[in-house]
Amino acid sequence: MKILYFSFVELDIPNACAIHTLGILQGFSNNGCRVDALIPKPISVKPDISNVTFYYLWPWRFSFVGRIWVKLLSSFLMFFLCFTNRYDAIYVREMETHPGYRLCSKWFRIPLYIEINDLIVLVSKDKNQKYSSRIELQQKLDFKCAAGLIVPSVPMREWIIDYYNLPAEKVHLVFNGTENINSDTLDKKQIRKTLKLPENCFCLLFLGILHKGFCRYDYKIMLKAFKKCSQKIPEFYLLFIGDGSMRKDIERELNKMGLKQNAIFTGFVPSSELGKFMPACNAGLIISTKKDVVRYGPISTKLSTYGAFKIPVIATGYHLNGYPKELSDGILLVEPESANALENAIYWLYENSQEARKKGITLKNFIKKNMTWDATSKKIVNHMSKNSRVV
Repeated sequence: MKILYFSFVELDIPNACAIHTLGILQGFSNNGCRVDALIPKPISVKPDISNVTFYYLWPWRFSFVGRIWVKLLSSFLMFFLCFTNRYDAIYVREMETHPGYRLCSKWFRIPLYIEINDLIVLVSKDKNQKYSSRIELQQKLDFKCAAGLIVPSVPMREWIIDYYNLPAEKVHLVFNGTENINSDTLDKKQIRKTLKLPENCFCLLFLGILHKGFCRYDYKIMLKAFKKCSQKIPEFYLLFIGDGSMRKDIERELNKMGLKQNAIFTGFVPSSELGKFMPACNAGLIISTKKDVVRYGPISTKLSTYGAFKIPVIATGYHLNGYPKELSDGILLVEPESANALENAIYWLYENSQEARKKGITLKNFIKKNMTWDATSKKIVNHMSKNSRVV
């Protein structure tokens, strides 16, 4: 299968979006696909993936001129590549108000698949109703043209089907992936020693962006629960992997609680280096606000990364309907915006270490089978292969 791939994700910015883009491309390659990929030109080392040819775009769109230029340039390149190559599918990571890939799909009669990463209509409504209406119009046209949509969560899939009145078989639930990590070779005792953690401590892990503008994570509830747990659990420690403008605020609050010495902040860590930190932890946190739990559900990208290291997960949510049982068995679900519920879940994992270990193993087995980049990409390729080339 030959795929034209488009994603406006700047690989020089170390975040989940960059990891996801490279993971999907590597997965396509490992599943026997040949890919022509349009991405912004990186400043640092350019990616090298077998069977993937990169075509680079001007990397800046965060201005009026930049946005116009990126859309014109990417549309021209897509048109040129579709004219000179015979593609089996066009696969794009959604970009708001960009008609280029839809027009190429129609003109060259190539099935279009759109990867949905956010409910950008709802997000933009929070800020700008007029802009949201423009996005909604473009999405209606995109979704009508698309042969399939790739969605990473159950609530997102249900909302898109209902809001745009789409047939359910057109919207595919495919979880985000992770690297295939052999965590069995990692020495927890040695890693704790390297990090200067007590051998028998109970260590919680938060993996993600510590940014004021990224308000999906409920830092306030987490901090309240940390304070209560520190009074009940001896040798209670915290590990934060990630960086951002919230870091100083969190450090300040932990200092007030007397927990600053019990918290380690690593900053951003490349996925290839996570094995130097994550195995030290007893549980991972995905603590979202109530609004975002309703919109996106309890499962986020980092679940697969936690699970790859056999780390049980505490997540906020109301139910896990629609998710596989094997996945649900590795998660403790707590009520959103409840510090008491989070505290109780943390303490339960501390008190029931054998059960916690079983949850981590269950999650690891599910991730290894279903949520590596190879497995995720294979599901997408299978969906694409079911459609003929004629749209």
